[in-house]
Formats: sequence, C-alpha cells, structure tokens
Amino acid sequence: MKTWDEVVKKALDVYLHRDKYAYFYGAKGQVMTENTMNALIAAEPAFFGKYTTAQLRQFKDFARGKIGYDCSGFVALCTGINTWSGGLWERCYDKTPDIYQGVAGSLLYMPGHVGLDIGYGFGLDFPRMGSTCELFRHLEGTRGWTGCGKLEGVAYDGADNR
Repeated sequence: MKTWDEVVKKALDVYLHRDKYAYFYGAKGQVMTENTMNALIAAEPAFFGKYTTAQLRQFKDFARGKIGYDCSGFVALCTGINTWSGGLWERCYDKTPDIYQGVAGSLLYMPGHVGLDIGYGFGLDFPRMGSTCELFRHLEGTRGWTGCGKLEGVAYDGADNR
C-alpha cells in the first residue's frame, strides 16, 4: 500500500520530468513507437475517429519516443491502482463533490477524466492528446472537477486538505 505522500512525490517526479511523457489515449506506460500508437488508435476507433489525419499526425509526432499515459494510466503509475477513470472513482471512499475538502494524494474526478490532488490547492493530470503532465490550481475551477475521494489502497494518515 502506498502512502499519500508517496503518491504526491511520484506525481511531482512525473511533472518535473514531463518532457519524457506524452498523453496518448489508452497508453499505460509504453514507449510510443509508430506500431504502439497505431495499435492504440486501432483499439479505440470511437475515440480517435473524432480527429483528422493531420491532428493524429501531430499527436504522434509529439508522443513519438516518449512514455505514453492517459489520465488513468498516470494515476495508476502514482498509486499502483490500475483501472479506467470510472473504475478509479468507484474505488474511492470518503467521496465529496466539494473539492475544497480533498486531501493531498486524493483522486480528482469528472466523468471520463481523473487527476491527483497534490495539496495546497494544486493538482496534476494528463489532460488531453498532444499534452504532457500539467500542473493546475484546482480551486480555481478551471478543469471542471465534479468530486474528489480517497482511493482504496492509499494510506491517508497525516494527509490534510491544506
């Protein structure tokens, strides 16, 4: 079981080395090669079908050679809990729609997307194709989070909502 501070430290390490990482839908830590990206695209035609060929080329160019994660893959890397975004939310307890009540290391949630609260009103996530790990001030409401919760499998002793 990981502790809340281990989760935050791992998330911050990813952010500090964000030039090594790329958001790619469906990715869970693979090196983004042409074959890997094509396989991920083929596995999720409903998701990737909304992009033009030119947009897909841009995403591939950005991701090529980097380590790929989507939002739930990033949370899995930091927490050790590997499931899709809705599954992560299902594995939360002490859920609240008031993200001001979250604690460092807790899951930030909106339908179809997850991130991590790292404390002091900040969070980290992998927000979209063509991006990497991003830092944001979640208390400003710019991401649209609908709730936060403590993840089963993470020890929150000593964590607070600072």
